[in-house]
Amino acid sequence: MAENDYERLRQANIRRNQEKLALLRRKADELSALAKPKRKRPYQVRPKAPTGPVRSSGRARGIAPDNLPPDLSLSPSLASSILGGGAGAGAKVRSADDFDAGRDMVLMRAHVRNVVPCSIESMRVLPLADRTVVAAGDKRGNIGYWDVDGVSEDADGVDGVVFSYWPHKCPVSAIVAHQAAPHKVYSSSHQGEICLMDFEKEKYSMVHLWERPVYSLCQAQNSARCLYFGDEKGGLTLFDEREGKVLTTWDVHEEKINSIDFHPEKPHMLATSSTDQTACIWDVRNIKSKEPDSLKVFKLHKSAQSAYFSPSGRMLAVTSSSYSICGTVRVFCVDDFENSHSVEYNNQTGIWPSAFKVIWGWNDTDLYDSGLSAQNSSVLKSEHMTSIPNRLSAHPYKVGYLACSSCTSKVYLWTRA
Repeated sequence: MAENDYERLRQANIRRNQEKLALLRRKADELSALAKPKRKRPYQVRPKAPTGPVRSSGRARGIAPDNLPPDLSLSPSLASSILGGGAGAGAKVRSADDFDAGRDMVLMRAHVRNVVPCSIESMRVLPLADRTVVAAGDKRGNIGYWDVDGVSEDADGVDGVVFSYWPHKCPVSAIVAHQAAPHKVYSSSHQGEICLMDFEKEKYSMVHLWERPVYSLCQAQNSARCLYFGDEKGGLTLFDEREGKVLTTWDVHEEKINSIDFHPEKPHMLATSSTDQTACIWDVRNIKSKEPDSLKVFKLHKSAQSAYFSPSGRMLAVTSSSYSICGTVRVFCVDDFENSHSVEYNNQTGIWPSAFKVIWGWNDTDLYDSGLSAQNSSVLKSEHMTSIPNRLSAHPYKVGYLACSSCTSKVYLWTRA
């Protein structure tokens, strides 16, 4: 039997089994309702499916989403903010030639916000040219959207409005949005769920359920609805959301894939990092399903936590970590992979090794981790940052706008002074 025929039969069996289970659950619920007398619940039960957005005022920060006041009348909806925020396709990044992080970035008290109920697992600044919206997912599956430019009714000194949703039932592993379609936000979870928030419809839907936990998610450079995701067994999968099906899966690593990143100028080239102590660069046009050949393999002595291209695509930053040393960052020249330099970080920060990742800023020299700019070794310090950040996301268009979070529910937004 051909591999494609086998996969079709396997998927058909999975769908049939899910339909049978759903029917059994409905019948069981009906029987249970008939057998038990109806009575008024003494407390509100958390909904089983995502509901509409809930607006979080400054006074309500830190309260679970289903307990927040539902009054949305005093400000525009999040959908109108995002749809009016300007798609990033074709927009230009402000010049970063004279930018100095230590001198030009500041954290104000108004830019510290509780966005989700518990510790943040993933975070992303949405690619909006004219607005700042930070999306954060926590370990219980909640996703909060902080519309920094939104108008709040509270004069509590905190900017913006938070809208909360509950699309997943376990940790949110990744959040992505394409510059050409920032109103479509995808997220993944440790239960294999891939969900879509379509702000034109202003609702969440699950577009795919994978058989394994999903730990990384990325969109194709030239197609916002083609998703690449990595699972716990080292599988890299291409899912077409338009067709609603998996197109192919490649066994590119032996263990969990921690990051996926496309080259900004070459849509066929992507980089992956894995717990199997390797990071690789691939040509997606020529990957074989079994024993694929990579363009380059970086063999490390520790788990590879991330591999990200610089804004120009000329550099690649590979982050690795172990339990004795918090991490090492190796920066490679994409045109000559043998040309590289390394930066060692010790474990004095107390960051859990699996959370150690660096991101690029707005040029090919600035790397950020825990508030450290690798260009000039200037640490971003503020009395308002009460914990060490381990998740970071730079605004794609506003130089100096950097969101970060730690193992709490707070997001800190650094801005240009």
